[in-house]
Amino acid sequence: DSSLQKALSFLVMAVIGRLVKSRFSKPQVAGIQRLILDVMLPCVIFKSLCSISIDRSLLIWPLLGTGLVVCELAAAAVYCRVAFGGLDRPRRSAAFQLATSAPGLSAMVFIKEFVGDEAAGKAALFDLPTKLYLIFALPRLLAAGTRDKKPTSLKSLASDPLNVAIAAGLVMAATHTPLASLSALGTAVTALASAQTPVLFILVGFKLTLSGATPAASLALLALRHAANYAFFTLATKALHDLPDALTLLLMSQAAVSVVAWSQMAKATESGIPGFDLAFAFDIVAFSMPLTMLLQTTVCLADHRRALALAPYAAPLFALIGFAALFAQRAALRNPRLWAPDDDQPDPKAA
Repeated sequence: DSSLQKALSFLVMAVIGRLVKSRFSKPQVAGIQRLILDVMLPCVIFKSLCSISIDRSLLIWPLLGTGLVVCELAAAAVYCRVAFGGLDRPRRSAAFQLATSAPGLSAMVFIKEFVGDEAAGKAALFDLPTKLYLIFALPRLLAAGTRDKKPTSLKSLASDPLNVAIAAGLVMAATHTPLASLSALGTAVTALASAQTPVLFILVGFKLTLSGATPAASLALLALRHAANYAFFTLATKALHDLPDALTLLLMSQAAVSVVAWSQMAKATESGIPGFDLAFAFDIVAFSMPLTMLLQTTVCLADHRRALALAPYAAPLFALIGFAALFAQRAALRNPRLWAPDDDQPDPKAA
């Protein structure tokens, strides 16, 4: 089966990454991640948008993306309050980290490989509200209650390669200009877009970890995050009318949490804003990627119609697992000494 072979090839790439991990320093791994986010992923998005035709029906995708952002924020506020009660440090750290998504590293490659280039273009539009939230809204929320409320410049948005790729791709789509008409530039974009998949899964091998200071708490909260996202999918999929669109929405809803949010939290901490547990937030990021990869691979290898039919039942299942795990460790989670500040915080410059 071609789908099985493709998924197994992803696993082989990740294993290769794991085997050579020791030969790469943290700055080198960070450089590979930056290469994906600033070069390869923009090429994937630009190439994907070139393959679609602009019409009013596409407006549904950024609207759905906005809905997911609101859902994640509201749900994270509730289940993090249940988990930590009045302990603001772990509650705020977890809530801000969990209310994000990073489809570029955990969903786009599956959509491109298993659904198609046109679907990847729609996914890029779906992701736009999340990117706007991470760039503009999240820094303000992190600084809420402090004097550090510097306005975010439009320069950061305009200079982001992903945003440039989205804008340029939309222009290409609106003018019905094919990628092939760009000659050597189009060939280069296609080659870089194709390189994303192997490089990304080697990076997954580098970053995969099953250890952490708070593994049980991280996994329980991630289960609740996925429960909320599956509930969102169940409602939002009613606005879509064909299988590829519904599958794209499901894969985007299963995306891992964003390391960009952790970076914003680290910047806030460096600027003197107190109250964040960077080590705990980093654990959540580390556990989110392998969990998401498992879910994405399961959906892509399964019969797609059956996977879409079963997805709504995943919401109560993940909610049951998450709340049961929180209840089992409730006393530890609400122990102030467990979340006391220490000096063992990851260095944001090394991530």
